[in-house]
Amino acid sequence: MRRFLRLGLQGLRWPLGMVTLFGLPAALRVIWNEIHPLMRTDQWPFWAGFAGILILWALWWRHIRWARFITTIEHESLHAIVGMLTLIPVRELKVREDGSGHVLFEPPGHWLLYLAPYFIPLLLLIEIGLTGLMGLPEWAERGLLGALLGLSLVGHLRQIHPRQTDFRHAGRAYTIAFLPTAFLLAYGAAFTMLQGGQLGAIPNFLGAWGEGVLNDAQWAWHHLHHWWNS
Repeated sequence: MRRFLRLGLQGLRWPLGMVTLFGLPAALRVIWNEIHPLMRTDQWPFWAGFAGILILWALWWRHIRWARFITTIEHESLHAIVGMLTLIPVRELKVREDGSGHVLFEPPGHWLLYLAPYFIPLLLLIEIGLTGLMGLPEWAERGLLGALLGLSLVGHLRQIHPRQTDFRHAGRAYTIAFLPTAFLLAYGAAFTMLQGGQLGAIPNFLGAWGEGVLNDAQWAWHHLHHWWNS
């Protein structure tokens, strides 16, 4: 079963990479459609919370060990979770107080195992769900959601840099093709939930992206066909 899963993921690797590379413009459009309703003036608590976290991170938190420690826990846990879900034995998970960490697993790995922590905002999705159960005043809830979004975003962006060995293991060309669109779609799903949507709204968001990719493909085919016959 483990071998079947690994071969299936390997077979999906470049077809999915090509779809995500071509689908980047559509991803930008659909995530803007999710962000745009939050640009109203009555959403100021959300953006105040978001901006406040970015300022705190830039001036203080990024220099503090526990802040890096928390984001590293999410990162390494996602490596381990994806490994276990794809039947790869995880031998060790370690996070150090300075924010460094690693997961040891039984090779061979696969691209999803290496890249999942760089685009799945796992803690953010959980926190959004829990925030809705707290019964806060609306302004406080919106401010907290903005702060949680900002914290998740800076945590992810901190870990995306050219020296990451995970990108080398997944393949640098594949990482460039896949990761930007995957990142936008994952955060677009989070924005869907930030606007009060439930998990059931996420398939609609992804469906809108798929429809956009199809429209882009038809547009490209039409213009290529016109150019070829002119």
